Amino acid sequence: MTIRKTLKYLMLFLSFFAATYALSAQETTERLEQIKLEADFSDRKAILNTIENFYIGDHTGSIKHKKLSMHENGAYRYVNRDGEYKESVFQLDSDNADPNYKEELLSIEIYDKVALARLRLHQFKMEKPEYKLMTLHKVKGEWKITSISWGFGITQ
Repeated sequence: MTIRKTLKYLMLFLSFFAATYALSAQETTERLEQIKLEADFSDRKAILNTIENFYIGDHTGSIKHKKLSMHENGAYRYVNRDGEYKESVFQLDSDNADPNYKEELLSIEIYDKVALARLRLHQFKMEKPEYKLMTLHKVKGEWKITSISWGFGITQ
């Protein structure tokens, strides 16, 4: 066999090997993206469930739903109508209920094990809506609300 023919076969072999490797790498990348997408949807679904449990607990006073959604060390953080910053730890054993508003989820942002949910509350006794921010953390595999912040008279 001549050197020219040997080089020709070597080039064909290397081309075939490179093409096979490129296809394999592309399939691996696509599979990793699919796995990430599936994880994003499962986290989003779990966060939506946590927020739904929170509002069931808040509207009805259900202690069960409050405990399903809120971290025991979490807190409300807000500025009251007098402009003063206030903070209070979640009372998971309280059956207090507030049926005087309707919530609207505006967005959810997920950053690995922390998420931010933005909501608008339409108070039945007020003209202007309130805006609420919920911080959630994935604790021991479960999404829990760790902080709720809001203020009066906030605009977009």
